[in-house]
Amino acid sequence: MNRSNQKIAVLWLSLLFFLVVLFGCPFVGPTIISYGKVFQSFTPSPENQDAQIFFEVRLPRNLLAALAGAAMACAGIVFQAVLRNPLACPFTLGVAGGSSFGAVIAILLGLTTTIGGFSFITLFSFLGALLSLFLVYSLANLIRSYSAITLLLAGVAINYFFNALVLLAYYIADFTQAYAMIHWMIGSLDVVEIATVGKLGLGIGLGFLILLALARELNLLSAGEELAKVKGVSTSRMILVSVLVASLMTSAVVALTGPIAFVGLIIPHIYRLWIGNDHRLLLPCSILGGAAFLMLCDTVARSFFGPTEVPVGVLTALLGVPVLLWLLFRRRTYLTS
Repeated sequence: MNRSNQKIAVLWLSLLFFLVVLFGCPFVGPTIISYGKVFQSFTPSPENQDAQIFFEVRLPRNLLAALAGAAMACAGIVFQAVLRNPLACPFTLGVAGGSSFGAVIAILLGLTTTIGGFSFITLFSFLGALLSLFLVYSLANLIRSYSAITLLLAGVAINYFFNALVLLAYYIADFTQAYAMIHWMIGSLDVVEIATVGKLGLGIGLGFLILLALARELNLLSAGEELAKVKGVSTSRMILVSVLVASLMTSAVVALTGPIAFVGLIIPHIYRLWIGNDHRLLLPCSILGGAAFLMLCDTVARSFFGPTEVPVGVLTALLGVPVLLWLLFRRRTYLTS
């Protein structure tokens, strides 16, 4: 099998693995449910608890995990390509810091109601992420440079700024509020309504399509801004559009799940080892792989640590560190190439 066929095979295997995990994970959990009872009727009722558990609890949560994993893996690829930094992740431009700041402010103010199916914590988190992006691009505009290094340094500065504000909020919070803040910042997947997942899916899907359309330009940009300019790519516009789309996707996900670590870092690197740096294949493969990875992690986190549930962000971090070290030793020159 030649190299091109191998890459296509990886894409098809990733799709198959994604579908198996997507339809299999909702049936795994501390409560055993029956296939037959679940699909007796597609409308859950009090008489059919198996269908209720499947359609109202596990399926929406599994779909949220798929969207979150796919969005973070996709955003990680974009940041690594645009910033030409193998350690770049979806939170590089301060999205995690801004989101966390918005969430802890909502918790500190005791805002617990919902609007349009979204809690105030979710809405404040998203607004915090947007504020972070606004500040990063305002700094870049002030310097009159949208280069990769400018955005990277501005993002690091803004992230530290918001992290300091989060620590201040944590310091003045009471015990209950402090616990809620820590729980959110660890990253977890709680039960959500299917309508909420649908709204998120529309936004994430649009972002996927935009970034897939820019795959050729990402290939050139990842090789260097000078080469991209020679090939006719408007690098400033390309960096602005791709990073903004990836950041908005991340912001939308983090607003619901909190910052879940390592998904956007390790999944792109694993697929680069298998199929190389062609973003026309790397993006769809990583989207499928990231979705399957987070669904599996969430299934383990909610099923095998009973009677309590481990936040999925803890599990991804525990898995992410050894995988990253394995990648480092597997390809020692990878991080410096």
